[in-house]
Amino acid sequence: MGRPQRADATRTFSYLDYRLTAIRFGIVASWLAVGALAFWEFRMAAVPKRDLVVLVGAALVVFSLTPWRRILEHRMADILLALGSVTALLALAIIELDRPDPPIAVGFLVVVLFAAATVTWNLLVSVVTLLAFAAYAYSTVSVSTVTPGGAAVLLGSFGAACVLVLVMTGAIRSRLTAASEELVRLAVRERELARQEEELSNLYEISRTIGAGTNLAEVLPELVGRMARAVGAAVGVVALYRPASEALEVVSPIWVRDHVIPNDAVELPLTSESVLVAAFIAAETRCVEGEDLEDDPLLGSLEVERAIVTPLRVGGRRIGVVVLADMEDPPRAEDVERVRSMAGPAALVLDHLARYEEVSTEGAKMAELAELKSEFVSVVSHELRTPLTSIIGVLGTLQRPELAPADPTARELVDTAAAQAERLRILIEDLLVASRLESEGLPIRIQTLAAHNFLEDVVESVPGARRRTTLVIAPDVTRIDADPEHLSRILRNLLENALKYAGNSPIELGARQEPGALVLFVRDHGPGIPWADRERIFERFTQLQPHDTRWQGGTGLGLHIVRGLTEMMGGEVWFEPTVGGGATFVVRLPRRDHSPSGPMATAWSPPST
Repeated sequence: MGRPQRADATRTFSYLDYRLTAIRFGIVASWLAVGALAFWEFRMAAVPKRDLVVLVGAALVVFSLTPWRRILEHRMADILLALGSVTALLALAIIELDRPDPPIAVGFLVVVLFAAATVTWNLLVSVVTLLAFAAYAYSTVSVSTVTPGGAAVLLGSFGAACVLVLVMTGAIRSRLTAASEELVRLAVRERELARQEEELSNLYEISRTIGAGTNLAEVLPELVGRMARAVGAAVGVVALYRPASEALEVVSPIWVRDHVIPNDAVELPLTSESVLVAAFIAAETRCVEGEDLEDDPLLGSLEVERAIVTPLRVGGRRIGVVVLADMEDPPRAEDVERVRSMAGPAALVLDHLARYEEVSTEGAKMAELAELKSEFVSVVSHELRTPLTSIIGVLGTLQRPELAPADPTARELVDTAAAQAERLRILIEDLLVASRLESEGLPIRIQTLAAHNFLEDVVESVPGARRRTTLVIAPDVTRIDADPEHLSRILRNLLENALKYAGNSPIELGARQEPGALVLFVRDHGPGIPWADRERIFERFTQLQPHDTRWQGGTGLGLHIVRGLTEMMGGEVWFEPTVGGGATFVVRLPRRDHSPSGPMATAWSPPST
């Protein structure tokens, strides 16, 4: 309702200026006519009509002193202007009747033009025009020297002139109306742009508060302070909804005149009689003052006199309320609208910070839990590895020919125990490496390795790999830049997987150069891996098709360790289907620049298994 009223005021103001200008021109023309009349009557006429001159002059004085700007705002102005026009026509007719010559049409036309330009009621304009035509006609036919034919010509010309004046003024009025409506649209658009500019300014000011800190205690005073200063408030309070307790929690600190006051935890249950709770539940802004604040559990204790309470919403979700209180004057509609416009971005900031704090707290707990888990796995692995090493040593001693049991069954049992002990050792090593990967506790020692010798040693270190594995090394691959222990574990895990799951198919271990990188791959021609599982296979404790492959053993950590060690060395690993069937695992490691005389490790021995 507010904007249309302002729009009407804009249109009225524009049309008012137009009518005032026409009235001023009419007044000036009238004084000139009165001056000419006085000159004629007192100098030229045989019997001067002094009373007429005085009467017309007095009427014109009253007309000139009338406060037309104020009167034109009312409909009565049309009647007064029409009466003034009729009075002018009457004076002209009286004057023309005393003259022996035909009447002067210009005076009557000026009156018609004045009425058409100043009177907005078309019916009154028509009445004035008809009276002007009647007065002119009466003045014309009263002249004895005018023949009927001449009178017809004069009246026809005058009528045509009146029609022309009405058409011209009508066109001017239409153009003026169109221009006024355009001005109205521009004024409304300007106000809308001003409102949007204010909203953007509020959004910018509110968004700047994010840089004030990383938690609510740091950001809240700056945020509430900007909102309070925008409406002249002295107190600012934020209460956030806590689903666990079904209450609004007043967030510390409270903003009071550019100062922050820490407060103890205060909760307002949604069942309590509080202005904050009522505004939150109703999802509407409320302006309260006086007695309505005395019984409020929070605002009453703050002893504020008046307040604006508006809900904070993110989308359709209510997250709390903001209170701006103790303005010097009662809040205006503009203040309420300004608070609403700032509440949106403020809610986004508060929701972001609340979620950030929640995630940070949860992340800290998860990090602490992960650290405890890694520490537990590390301790347990170390504690198990020490006795296991002794057991493996004893079993290895019993497997020596001179100490082996004579009974075949006993020898078989010793071999089985040794194999299971070795399997347990690998399991413990995998758990320990996976734990260190999570805690980033594995050191990296990059060395330059002789490619052919290193890859041959890796193949020799994997039982059963030598017979089925072919080395495919490009001629330009002479060195490998990597941590030898980590790269050896990567390739051994890939080779062991190929031996387990590729049946009796051949296996290739290869290396080739790419721009800025060295690519290593292990390719088999077994049943392969579904493409949909290309990422899942690198997750911890993942084994595909357990009902078919569980008998093969394994922890499901091998590929997880492969990816972790590769990424620690700045590389990447991925799976590709082998052409014709099978699986290919590709390890891409960055190349490092070396001087021509740089050292190269020509021999390296993988850890014994």
